[in-house]
Amino acid sequence: MKKKQPSLAFRLYLIISLIAVGILTIFMITYLYAVSALRTQVFRTNQATLSMYSDLVGTSFYNAERFLSGFAYNDPDVASLQSDDTLARYLALSREQQKLEESLPSHSGIDGFFFFAPRHGVFCSSSQSWVDSTEHKALQAQLQLDLQDGELAPDGSGKWESYQAGGEYYLVRIILHSGVYVGCWVNVETLLMPLQETPLGQDGGVYLFEPDGTLLADGTGIEGIDGYIPSASSEQYDLVGENGDYLAVSWENGEGYYFSAFISDASIRSGMSGIYRMIILTVILLAALFLLLYTAMRRMFIGPMGKLVSAIKRLRDGELGVTVQEAGNVREFSEVNASFNDMSSRIQQLTISVYEQKLKRQQIYLEYLKQQITPHFYINCLNTIYSMAGLGKNDLVRQLSKELSQHLRYTMNSQDTVRLGKELDHVRNYIAMTALRYPDTLQCSIEAAPGSEKALVPPLVLQSFVENTVKYEVVMGEPMEINIRVEKYRRGGAERIHICIWDTGGGYGAEALARIQREASGPSDDASLGDGTKVGISNTIQRLRILFGEDMRIRYSNRPGAGAQCDIFIPYKTEEDLL
Repeated sequence: MKKKQPSLAFRLYLIISLIAVGILTIFMITYLYAVSALRTQVFRTNQATLSMYSDLVGTSFYNAERFLSGFAYNDPDVASLQSDDTLARYLALSREQQKLEESLPSHSGIDGFFFFAPRHGVFCSSSQSWVDSTEHKALQAQLQLDLQDGELAPDGSGKWESYQAGGEYYLVRIILHSGVYVGCWVNVETLLMPLQETPLGQDGGVYLFEPDGTLLADGTGIEGIDGYIPSASSEQYDLVGENGDYLAVSWENGEGYYFSAFISDASIRSGMSGIYRMIILTVILLAALFLLLYTAMRRMFIGPMGKLVSAIKRLRDGELGVTVQEAGNVREFSEVNASFNDMSSRIQQLTISVYEQKLKRQQIYLEYLKQQITPHFYINCLNTIYSMAGLGKNDLVRQLSKELSQHLRYTMNSQDTVRLGKELDHVRNYIAMTALRYPDTLQCSIEAAPGSEKALVPPLVLQSFVENTVKYEVVMGEPMEINIRVEKYRRGGAERIHICIWDTGGGYGAEALARIQREASGPSDDASLGDGTKVGISNTIQRLRILFGEDMRIRYSNRPGAGAQCDIFIPYKTEEDLL
């Protein structure tokens, strides 16, 4: 195969394009490197912010835990909360309540303290001034209920636990001593509020995650971060979101929870607008230069050359009679175009002559194939008429003669195609004649989808299969069924016809079926299959191939539970399509 060489115009455009692409590539690499460096700087800066805030929160949590430990283990009034003495219990409750309220202001990172003595249902809590009273009451009721039922209890790990109540998320720390629960709590939203007020919370948000990626909030409002698993890695930033629109920064707070900030990547890249505008301007200038050069080259010689090449391709693709307008101001192109137009005219005349001769030969061959099917059937019918006349069965002789005359009228028409409905009527007529030869033996079932009768098919295309069945499978007195089903379907936007014919005989032998399938799968000049099926099957295949070319498919097989089967797939064409 000859290697296709690129044109001069292609080479010139390629060189210009490579220069333009090289310049743009340098700009893009510079821009991407600058964006990456800026993202890394933003990542590290905000990671340091989260780290410092995490240390502050850790210190606050540590002080709160020390207070709870001293309160639980060293305060004698804690044990008194379990006392059966009502007065002692009441006095202890009063003193503990006062201690919580006095200590709470020194723990600004904690929203509230509480203790609960389940034996007598004694619950007491104190909250910071900024805590909404409704929220405090809802949390107090939920804590008492869950502690009483055992739904909430310290797990012995000494870690803060996530807790949800009243639609809010909290972190709670609980210590159990002498049967009394002592704990503190902080609202996750309150915990994150100082970070939300910094640049971290602009065009994104800051959230608290559990180690497994569970978000301690009802949602982020940021699409595409479901399933995000936080990491405290300081090596590389992550772009998350539906289209990687946010830069994720996370830091572990020492209690197994992660502060995670999502910063809008658009706000980061906004500082690179100068470089971006330079790239756009360069693209515009290169495009303008390329357009000017293209216009000049096209006007001088690429346009006339392209017209000539296009005409040559059209002629090669079979568009006869194509011509090229002569270039008025270029002598070389005028001479080449004149020579091409003369050559195109000669090729058109020669092609038309060859095509007409081919059509004549094809028509003669088609008529030969069609007439090749019928002679032995006529001889059988005449022998049957002769036998019936000898037995005095004049009514059957007249009926068979009538059916035979209709059969001859159909087979002797000169049409290349007929409606499928007429072909089916012809099959019914053939079955009726055959039934007179084999009484109480042959049955035929024909079903055709509405509208399929208008499809054009070669005449006698179905009789070939039916005739082979009668010739090789029908035995006097043994029932035989022939079934014909016609369906319409669509493939690739075009309507098609599927004709399925099968009988209840013994089917094809393995060797014969293999030969039939080979001939049906590809063109063959050999019309003989080497056995009795050679005339009908070969003619069916070749006539379909002549009329429909590669747009038809025929398949022979043995039907499970039955006998031989033939499937024909052809385009759905009607007489109106040929007008």
